[in-house]
Amino acid sequence: MNSILIVDDEQSILDSLSMFLTYNGYEVSTARDGLKAIEKIKKREYDLVLLDIKMPKMDGIEVLEKMMEINKELVIIMISGHGNIENAVEATKKGAYNFIQKPLPDLHELKLTVRNAIEYKKSKAQINRMRSELIEANRIIGSSTSINEVRTLITKYADVNLNVLITGESGTGKMLVANQIHLNSRNADKPFTTINCAALTDSNIEEILFGKYADDEIKNPGKIVESNGGTIFFDEISHLSIDAQTKILKVIEENKFTRSFQSEEIKIDARFIFSTNKDIENEITEGRFIGELYHRINVLRINVPPLRERPEDIEDLVKYFVSKICKAYNIPEITFTPDAVSLFQQFRWPGNVRELRNTIERLIFTTDKNKITSEDIELPVTKYNKIFADLFSRNMSLNEYQNESEKIFLEKMLNDYKYNISQTAEALKIQRSHLYKLMSKYNIPLPSRKKGETD
Repeated sequence: MNSILIVDDEQSILDSLSMFLTYNGYEVSTARDGLKAIEKIKKREYDLVLLDIKMPKMDGIEVLEKMMEINKELVIIMISGHGNIENAVEATKKGAYNFIQKPLPDLHELKLTVRNAIEYKKSKAQINRMRSELIEANRIIGSSTSINEVRTLITKYADVNLNVLITGESGTGKMLVANQIHLNSRNADKPFTTINCAALTDSNIEEILFGKYADDEIKNPGKIVESNGGTIFFDEISHLSIDAQTKILKVIEENKFTRSFQSEEIKIDARFIFSTNKDIENEITEGRFIGELYHRINVLRINVPPLRERPEDIEDLVKYFVSKICKAYNIPEITFTPDAVSLFQQFRWPGNVRELRNTIERLIFTTDKNKITSEDIELPVTKYNKIFADLFSRNMSLNEYQNESEKIFLEKMLNDYKYNISQTAEALKIQRSHLYKLMSKYNIPLPSRKKGETD
């Protein structure tokens, strides 16, 4: 039964409203002043509060403010006399849902007003439940110092309406961070629009971002318009061409745009978040990224650490993914033994959390056991173990072994990081220039030199 608290210093108002609302199936409580009403709010939650503005001891505006401090999800309708309309309007600005005037409206109108308020409360509760579910689904797992720092920055930046740049290697969870920023913001009920920059080309960027016009009508409003009031997430911004970057820069600078098929300027009411897995400062030096765009997007920054730097989080991640995968496929939950988890903690995980999840999922479905041990796990490093085992059996000098083993190790690391020089050098704890020298020494070519691609 829906519960309503009526707060009014006039007993006749309390009696008439109580009788009417009880007759219509509501559970009604009453309070003759604001102090008693606040005590009731502290003890239980009501679906609706009808609150008089003019009362002794504490007026309705003060009571409203106190109630919203206790529970910001309260739905409150103010009751105002003829001379209190301005106050009632002010109350709606402070969180009241609506207001009704004395003398009270006819019974049909009152019934409709109350019903709409109760439905609003239910919708609000449902949105909050969905928001909680989304936050849970996009939860960042781990308790390491570095991942806790990421959480702290998410909370800090959630309601700061400035551009955010999220950096980190592929698979670290940059999109999760972007989602968490949005879901923890005051605009969480507004759209969260993801734009995959790797899929944007000079030929399709206008249509995807700004819309399409055909047959005398707008067929597609574009992702920027669709995200009105919410968040636009440009995933892997460094994949854009220079021409595409120029278009994005203009939009960010002016917070408006004009479609090619329309003269009217369209203002943008959205928050921008960007991610990249590249060293953008190096991209600027190499002429692949516009410096001014970098300065525009790099206002607030969050770096998501690679999994190899937080191995203490792997146990929590294993438990989380096992539970999630088994529930999704409705199968009995699998256990990874301590030695299996320990093996995972020793591995470098160049594909980061995404690679760990994929490995767990594969093992769950390919290992016909309810307990998975280290003996059941074959990681990509196995191939190189065999190569080194072969190296041990060969007749060679110490210098030859050092050179051969160093070359094999470099090739493995470059393969792990898909020949991303910045990330490979960082993982090896050496300068990029030193890595290039070693590659030259051992005649290890870049993919660009082998396939004609860019580095």
